[in-house]
Amino acid sequence: MELTLLVYVLLIIAFARMLGEVVSRFDEPPIVGELLAGIVLGPFLLGAATDWFDEMYTSQFIKDLADLGILFFMLYVGMEFSSKTLVSHMKRGVVVAAAGVALPFALFLVVGSAFGLEGRGLLFASVAVSVTALPVTIRVLKDLEVLETRTSGVIVSASLITDLGLLFAMAMVLGDNGGSSTTEDAIFIGTGFALFFVLAFLVGKYLAPFVYSLLKRMRTGEAAFALAIILAIGFAVLAERMGLPTFIGAFVAGLLLRETGKGLRTWARVEGILSGVTLGFLAPIFFVLIGLSVDFGAVADSIWLFVSLTAVALLAKVAGSYLSARATGSGKNEAVAIGSMMMGKGAMELVFAQLALDAGLIDGDLFSILVLMAFVSTLLAPLLFKHFYNRAVLNDEVEHAERPPSVEPEMLLEL
Repeated sequence: MELTLLVYVLLIIAFARMLGEVVSRFDEPPIVGELLAGIVLGPFLLGAATDWFDEMYTSQFIKDLADLGILFFMLYVGMEFSSKTLVSHMKRGVVVAAAGVALPFALFLVVGSAFGLEGRGLLFASVAVSVTALPVTIRVLKDLEVLETRTSGVIVSASLITDLGLLFAMAMVLGDNGGSSTTEDAIFIGTGFALFFVLAFLVGKYLAPFVYSLLKRMRTGEAAFALAIILAIGFAVLAERMGLPTFIGAFVAGLLLRETGKGLRTWARVEGILSGVTLGFLAPIFFVLIGLSVDFGAVADSIWLFVSLTAVALLAKVAGSYLSARATGSGKNEAVAIGSMMMGKGAMELVFAQLALDAGLIDGDLFSILVLMAFVSTLLAPLLFKHFYNRAVLNDEVEHAERPPSVEPEMLLEL
């Protein structure tokens, strides 16, 4: 391996962690810093000053590391999903998720058509503006110490339902690898998706006791971590055999592992290792690589499409979530807080955007617009949530029993 490639990887990790740490000081999720690191290292900034970075932009080795990052990241996301949270707030979550998706999706079908988008590219963009970044959402709510509140329960439940729908929608859109979409294709992919989850459920049901037994007997977190990776790769291969993207398999493996291993002695070690490898190494490479791919010239040439797409992604998402939250009993400020966090994009959307670009489903111009839209929404979501959640606390819209100690009226979320 060339020494230059290792230097490139070192620069990517260093910039990603440094800027991730910087933005976290302003209560922003690290993914914002990672995308910003890619923009700084990209051809429109440092790349314009020197040609030394040219090989980094085309390196297959770095792309392979990024692909591995997708697999690890989806395993990590699956392990963050809580079935108990989903069940306890299912009714409100379904309503908020449905309205929060339907309004921006329908609006952008109209707006995108007006800008000349069509076919599966239009469908993909409409889905992309409608979803919520669950991993980023969970991380922000954890950092704010409000994850156990009713408000956060509704947000996480709705985000989880939205992202499960996103998995299915993207499997439908990406399943034929960029070929022409037909009714037969949709039926085949939908059937494959359903069969995969049925098969994964059956395998999980009969495999879970065996996995539990192994995890219980293991004395080192490293051995348990190796078992997690084996399961992730196994389910990824199974998904590919069923005609689905491999990351869906890794995601399901994460779900299985969470329900099987939670509470065991080695589990905290597994979560720590996976978090370190994924969030500290592989996932930042993927998100920095996305930042590297942003073409600011293309965005400038399509500035009104960017403005329209971002407006729909932010305003329509907040409006749909707000109306549904109000209809299910939330006060005005709590409903806006829910809508604000639901508008956040990020991790999973960027994974799908990269896959769609690789499959030829969208072009580089639309890809750059989607990345910048995700950047803006991820930047604004936690700021707006904190403001309106504080107002909900002061106006007694959040019941006293639902407040964690850190968000009593005299100890509001620090702005």
